[in-house]
Amino acid sequence: MASMSTPPPIPPATCGNCGAPLYGKYCYACGQPVEGLVRHFGSVLGDVLDSLLNIDARILHTLLPLYFRPGKLTLDYFANKRARYVTPFRLVFFLAIIAFLAIQLAIRTSATPLVQFRTPPIHGVAISSAPVTTTQDTHFANGDIKFNDEVVWNRESRPLLVGWLPSFANEWLNDSIERARNNLHDMNSGNAAAAKAAAWRLMGGVFAVAPQVLFVLLPVFALLLKVFYIFKRRMYMEHLIVAMHSHAFIMLSLLVLVALDLLRGWIAQHAAWLGAPLGWLHAAAWLWMLAYLFLMQKRVYRQGWFMTSLKYAGVGICYSVLIGFGMAFALLISLGSS
Repeated sequence: MASMSTPPPIPPATCGNCGAPLYGKYCYACGQPVEGLVRHFGSVLGDVLDSLLNIDARILHTLLPLYFRPGKLTLDYFANKRARYVTPFRLVFFLAIIAFLAIQLAIRTSATPLVQFRTPPIHGVAISSAPVTTTQDTHFANGDIKFNDEVVWNRESRPLLVGWLPSFANEWLNDSIERARNNLHDMNSGNAAAAKAAAWRLMGGVFAVAPQVLFVLLPVFALLLKVFYIFKRRMYMEHLIVAMHSHAFIMLSLLVLVALDLLRGWIAQHAAWLGAPLGWLHAAAWLWMLAYLFLMQKRVYRQGWFMTSLKYAGVGICYSVLIGFGMAFALLISLGSS
């Protein structure tokens, strides 16, 4: 009886770059990935989203302790227990984008803008909660910017020209001033529709720029922690992890507050009796934000209640000033870009 011949072994796949045998998704010799971009678009898009956001089952393991267990993610990260959580940078990046988009949506779906403007009797532009009244703009009309009845800027007759800047930079600068003048004129013209549209543009622009401001301030906040906890002898990157987890929690808290606000608006029309409990829940969310950051600071840096309170207040005051400058900068950018 003839013996059955065994099929020849299948040779292992080899790397197209260096010819080494392949044992996984990457070549062990040169590091080239097995899959390039020449494949189905859906597969490429999935890889891009995974690389940028890393949103998978780990998000469920991350969000709950992030919101309800102060310092848990940070302490686990320092203890090398990182595999089950979304990485700190991806977490704060993802939550910041979602939070600011949600805030813009909430602003646009509200009945009136968060800020309204009117022309004051003496000094410049003031923010007012009063309804917009019919007034005559004397500060930003006719292409001028006036202070104390003197024209300080006009695109044609008195443009801003910085001698050491190239011509395109001066053009861009005057374009920004012109857009800012147009927005301020709309807010002060007495035209309710124009004022409302300008206010929407301004608030939308602020929240469009706010994520960039947040990411600029993140390393500054970590530097503050480094200064206040200098005797703890922790590396700067450890403070940066604390900063990223702190800001991720703040972004998640903003999402919770926006969701509660939208729910209160719907409840007011369909089940008004739930308005009071939702109001208490809204206030509790604000208080939890303050308490959470304090407890996180105490658990991560392991100091007593008095020293934690002292440093919490110091860091909070310093960072509030930085946030104020950052939001003012975002407002100026929004005013000149929308």
